[in-house]
Amino acid sequence: MKFKEYLENLNKLAEERPETLEFDVVSAIDDEGNGYNMVCYGPSVGNYDKKNEEFQDEVKLNAICIN
Repeated sequence: MKFKEYLENLNKLAEERPETLEFDVVSAIDDEGNGYNMVCYGPSVGNYDKKNEEFQDEVKLNAICIN
């Protein structure tokens, strides 16, 4: 998902369900929802290497990390 689409989804949710603005934000451990973690940090920009599944700060920027 691109950041633009993610942001549109968040804005739509906030508009349609304003009570969610006071909810905690969590991230799922996997696709099946076998566990969750609190999102504790603001987003950061870096490079996601899909081949090695790593996120790095000091190379060509191509991704936003949410935690």
